[in-house]
Amino acid sequence: MRLSLTYQGIPIWRHSRILSWTAQIVSGVLVVAAVAFFLSNVSSAIVQRDIPFGFSFLNREYSTPISEHLLPYEESDTFAYAFLVAATNTLMVSVVGVILATALGIVVGAVQLSGNWVISKVATVYVEVFRNVPLIVQLFFWYILLLGLPPVREGIILFNAIYLNNNAGLSFPWPEGQQRPGLWLLCVVLAIALGVVTRVLLERREERTGRPSYPWLGAIGVIIAGSLVAWLVWVAIGDAPYVMSVPAPEGRFGHPAGGYTISIELTALLVGLIIYTAAFIAEIVRGGLQSVSRGQSEASRSLGLGTMQTLRFVTFPQALRVIVPPLISQYLNLTKNSSLALAIGYADLTSVAKTMTQTAPAVTIFLIIMGIYLLYSLAYSLIGNLYNRHIQFTGG
Repeated sequence: MRLSLTYQGIPIWRHSRILSWTAQIVSGVLVVAAVAFFLSNVSSAIVQRDIPFGFSFLNREYSTPISEHLLPYEESDTFAYAFLVAATNTLMVSVVGVILATALGIVVGAVQLSGNWVISKVATVYVEVFRNVPLIVQLFFWYILLLGLPPVREGIILFNAIYLNNNAGLSFPWPEGQQRPGLWLLCVVLAIALGVVTRVLLERREERTGRPSYPWLGAIGVIIAGSLVAWLVWVAIGDAPYVMSVPAPEGRFGHPAGGYTISIELTALLVGLIIYTAAFIAEIVRGGLQSVSRGQSEASRSLGLGTMQTLRFVTFPQALRVIVPPLISQYLNLTKNSSLALAIGYADLTSVAKTMTQTAPAVTIFLIIMGIYLLYSLAYSLIGNLYNRHIQFTGG
């Protein structure tokens, strides 16, 4: 008796789907086996050479100051909490850097295609210079430049509100909570949610009726109106939820009091990362804009759209399909490049980890650091890929 193994009427050894599944399963098993073999060898080497390893130190007191931190921190806190503080510092640099580098890169990339020869060449020179100078060199340049600034009272002062100097760093106005600011922020979040719902409803109305409903304008209007109403309610029952704290020099050395101050190290790191990454983003944007057929621009102008309207409504939305994938890579690069903060003394993950190795197992510490950077990279990849899929199917 002959045994016939088929799937959907096709012999399994000839079915493309079965072959594909089999290849993926076999390759997955081989990868897992290779990783297990590697980890087994590493573990054996650690044991044989008596290399310190383990995670018990995470519950010990760190007993080392962290020069700059967003989260509250004391030297009596544990190693685990110190990791959290350092990871928050790195995340802040990454998020702020990504936002500002993207904005600068988009502007420079668009300006490279400007009809104004002077502006276009200036943008091109910017890209070529900062893209081809190593980032570590740029960080040292900005750090030394900022250290060369005068003290607070003789430093750079803008509008009597922004101070840049060599001993305090960069100080600028910052909102300061007064009366239940968290509750007002919750109202803002609710207003944002209502704005998203408004945008969806207006888009559906526009698709159903064919009449312009301005979904984005409506959503922004709802968010602003909801936040403003909540603010007026706070003012009516007492004080505003926030007031703007403006820095001002005080004391013998004139250190700015009030506002928010970031150190010279953080200022140099952000400036270096933003300018360096923006040069690469500018090239990505320029290439994406040039990938859109010139006929699209000519057709939009024939309909009476101006240059900025053409860029905003026609060229840029189509270019996003080309721009987004390499843009994600630049976000990942910026996050990983932030580890160079060690060179100029900012307390990021790498800098704090280096200090930890003096009293804790170095192998374990850097495994944790690698895991945190991997987590950040996967988060950016996930967000970018979801957005890329959205614009692929919806057109922006």
